[in-house]
Amino acid sequence: MIKKSLKKWYVVGSLSVLLSSGIYTYGCADGWWSYSSISNFTPEAFADASYEPLFFAPYDRFYNGGYMDNASMFNDDIVEEWTTYLQGKLDREEIKKYLLSSQEYAGEIDQLYANLKGKKTTSWNLKDERIRNFVTFLYQAKEIESYSNDSYSYWDYESYVANLMEENQADKVEKIYKNLKSKDLFFTNRMWFQVLKAKFYSTNRASVIAFFEQTAAKQPKNNLYYRGLSYVAGAYYQAGDYDKSNALYAEVFNANATLRQVALYNYKPRETERVKQLVSSISSTEVQAAVWAMQGYYTNSMDALKEVVAIDSKSPHANYLLTRWVNEQESSVLKYREESFKSSKEYFSSLKKAIDQSGLDWVNQMAAQPQKVDNPSLWLLASGYLSIFQGDYKAAEAAFAKAQKEAKGNVLIHNQIRLFGLINQVSQISKMDAKAEQVILNDMQWIYTEIIPHSNYEDPFRYEYAVHWIRQYLAAVYKEQGNSVMSEIMFSNLDFYGKVDNTVKMEKFLLTQKKTTFEQLMVDKYEYNLSDIYERRAINLFYQDKVDQAIVEMKKAEPVTTSYAYNDEPYVKTYQNTILLGNPFNGKIQDCNDCDHVAKQAVKYTKLSFLEKVKEMQDKINKGEDVYNNALLVGNAFYNATYYGNARVFYYNALVNEYGNFISPAERKYLLNMSMAKKYYAIAKKAATTKEQKAKMAYMEAKTERNEFYANQYQNKEYYWGAGWDDPMFKKWKGFQELATQYSDTKYYQEVINECGYFRTYIAKNHM
Repeated sequence: MIKKSLKKWYVVGSLSVLLSSGIYTYGCADGWWSYSSISNFTPEAFADASYEPLFFAPYDRFYNGGYMDNASMFNDDIVEEWTTYLQGKLDREEIKKYLLSSQEYAGEIDQLYANLKGKKTTSWNLKDERIRNFVTFLYQAKEIESYSNDSYSYWDYESYVANLMEENQADKVEKIYKNLKSKDLFFTNRMWFQVLKAKFYSTNRASVIAFFEQTAAKQPKNNLYYRGLSYVAGAYYQAGDYDKSNALYAEVFNANATLRQVALYNYKPRETERVKQLVSSISSTEVQAAVWAMQGYYTNSMDALKEVVAIDSKSPHANYLLTRWVNEQESSVLKYREESFKSSKEYFSSLKKAIDQSGLDWVNQMAAQPQKVDNPSLWLLASGYLSIFQGDYKAAEAAFAKAQKEAKGNVLIHNQIRLFGLINQVSQISKMDAKAEQVILNDMQWIYTEIIPHSNYEDPFRYEYAVHWIRQYLAAVYKEQGNSVMSEIMFSNLDFYGKVDNTVKMEKFLLTQKKTTFEQLMVDKYEYNLSDIYERRAINLFYQDKVDQAIVEMKKAEPVTTSYAYNDEPYVKTYQNTILLGNPFNGKIQDCNDCDHVAKQAVKYTKLSFLEKVKEMQDKINKGEDVYNNALLVGNAFYNATYYGNARVFYYNALVNEYGNFISPAERKYLLNMSMAKKYYAIAKKAATTKEQKAKMAYMEAKTERNEFYANQYQNKEYYWGAGWDDPMFKKWKGFQELATQYSDTKYYQEVINECGYFRTYIAKNHM
């Protein structure tokens, strides 16, 4: 055995890397967008599963996060083949154990092999030829496997030392194969492959070439044959003979679907003229087409597609290349989901030139000759779909009609045709009226009642982006014709609810019985409901100190049963019955929301009972009853119902949509506002009769001053985290000055000194 530095022989893209690396994964591990959310064109409908890893994947090396695992990719086949061969003479699980875990059972395999030669009795019938062949295979394979499955961390390949078999060891494996007396074709074929494997992972990798050329003619062209041919291609690759390597990989790509991804991964993309020279030297048109099929994956898919069609217009390789090209084209015109349309006119004016015009013209020409291609429905749908973005709706409609005849009962293709037909119809809508609704109603019902309810992660049909786009586009159309309510229902923008008039319009529309079938469908699919609206109104009215009106609205917010979007499990949105986590009337020295949330509460307030209690206290204030305490508690209520307090749950509402630490500009005027707390603290201060009470109000005033400083200096800016925090933080709040200069002899002053480090620092800086 020789240790050779990986740095000396590692070649990016060569089969040697794949076959020695164990598992090589592609794509990002953190986060995932489904292809349905960024694309409308479903490649699975048009090319067989062997091409799936090669479909266009904008964020992955291979489609669907596909990976290749040389150590295990053929495990199931190997176990099944040997199980069939052994005809029940050994248990399947036992066969699997020794085949797939040979290193773990190396000692047992060695003993079986020794018993084979010594003809000792074991639990296995070693007199049976097939069992003897199995033992012989295991013995040779486990030794080779220690080299072929040797793996390394691909992020540390510069310093790793690869483990290669000595050339003379590989020669011994070859000698054993040549001296086999068995005429069993299954057994000899597998021993032949072990020789190829040994030579490929030896210090003389090139020796695999001569052995294959001398012996391959007598072997069946099965998986082992093409795996062996891949070894030969890999040896040429390492030697720098990329033309020979590419030609052999093309043969594998064309003939063996199982190895199609492996062949493409190891293909070396070249300059176009070099590829043309290589293709001209290959006699098989199928292999010629395969060369371009692989070249097109790495370079210009349209150029490669034209070459494939010129060689063989009915080559199945053309199918996957065309899907790649279409997916590439749509990715240049589909708007990202986060973007919004300024107008329907603006949207379409930006599309046409983004499509490869010459490529589309050629696709249109090919689609007009369906007898010349392998999959006519693919070409027709590619032509029709991209014609939509050109504004050629009649051509699109005609293409879809022809494609329907070619679909031949394929459900996925029929669904694709229907979806494109819907997109085509929506694209022509400039005004939403009864006529426009009827044109798209059936297909919209189909999407919402048949497709979406039955979809799952394994379903390749791409409809999500289309649904998103249709709603977004129609929202723009509704907005242009002044229908702000339907615009919001089609594609929600929560700024809509910032205007009270809009909430009234929405309420009226949701309550009316005079909706069209289309409008009702969209209302049923709208993500918000009347209780969301009533609750938001109540929240906003509270912050305006219109508590009696807030109570009226909150009482309308009846609980609603809904379901989680990710698993459809039902749950109840409680609205008025939602329990606040802390006592909203507490006004402590330290603001510690978590502490308040875990503290024992004699009374637990809901959103509604909270409002009712505030109203009760306000009534007492107005009557002059215990003004100090009632005003203090109401001030605490307004304080705690802001971002700074323990009752943030009060403003948790789908339409407010504020659940975190960053408050959006539209909601800051309420959620960061101390004006109502200050109003009632001022009333309490005026009503205070003792120094203890006055000391407390001075401190409460300081807390509101501090929060206003934070809001104005930092939190009312778009990017306040880390910005400006080097400013002096210990301000001379008016409340602090008053507490320190007028009430230092109070018990409350001592409590503040003990609990508030901020105040202690202030005292140290200003009163020492």
